[in-house]
Amino acid sequence: ETPSIRGNSRNLEQVFLNLLINAIQAMSGGGTIHVRAERHGTDHIRVDVRDTGKGIESEHLQHIFEPFFTTKGVGRGTGLGLAVTYALVKRHGGYLEVASEVGVGTTFSVYLPIPAAEERDSHEDAHSDY
Repeated sequence: ETPSIRGNSRNLEQVFLNLLINAIQAMSGGGTIHVRAERHGTDHIRVDVRDTGKGIESEHLQHIFEPFFTTKGVGRGTGLGLAVTYALVKRHGGYLEVASEVGVGTTFSVYLPIPAAEERDSHEDAHSDY
């Protein structure tokens, strides 16, 4: 069973919405998106968003989380989606990884901390604390 996490639901929705929008835009000719969540070690949940899109050029990978960096044409993107995603994941105590191969697709892995048992119990009914 995948454990629960704690965080701001709107922020987490934004994280996954941004990743899904990027995946859709990377597959303009069609393709498949896979989303999978699983425990990673003892203290994190990993959520993978994988697409079969065009992939990201290796020279762009080091810049994709920078504000205003975009490979999209004028008027097609602000370059803020992945920068915001990165910041929101960090704000939740997590981290983000990306693996991509041109012509094959891209996987974004979001790692979010699993709260300690006593923290989960004391906030069992809370949906957001930020």
